[in-house]
Amino acid sequence: MSSGSSQANAFYEEVSENQRLWFAETESGDALEFDIDNDQVSFPLWSSKSRIIRLKKLNPDLLAEYLPREISWLFFKEVLAPMLMENKRLIGVNLNGQNLTGIDLPVESLIKQIEAFA
Repeated sequence: MSSGSSQANAFYEEVSENQRLWFAETESGDALEFDIDNDQVSFPLWSSKSRIIRLKKLNPDLLAEYLPREISWLFFKEVLAPMLMENKRLIGVNLNGQNLTGIDLPVESLIKQIEAFA
C-alpha cells in the first residue's frame, strides 16, 4: 500500500470515528490550498490537529502562518462540501511529510469512503 493510500485509510477511519476533521487557515481566514496538475486546486484536510502541527514543524517556511481549524463532519457534509464541489476543488487527504505527499480525491468520493467506514 502506498503512503498516500495508508494515510487516506487512516483519514477515513479517524474521521468516521471522531466525526471531526481539520483544515489550515491564516488569521485573516485564507484557507490553505494547492495548485495541482491539470489546472486543479486541492483543499487539504486532515484527521487530527496533531497532523497539521507536525507538518508545520517540517515545513515552517510554507506553513508558518497557517493555523489548524477544526470542523465537524456534519458541517463539512452540509456546508463546506457543496462549496468545494461548486468551486471544483479536490480534497488532499492527510497530506504528510516534508513534500506534503498524499492523494487528492473528488469531494463525493471522500464522503462515500468515510461513510463506508462508519
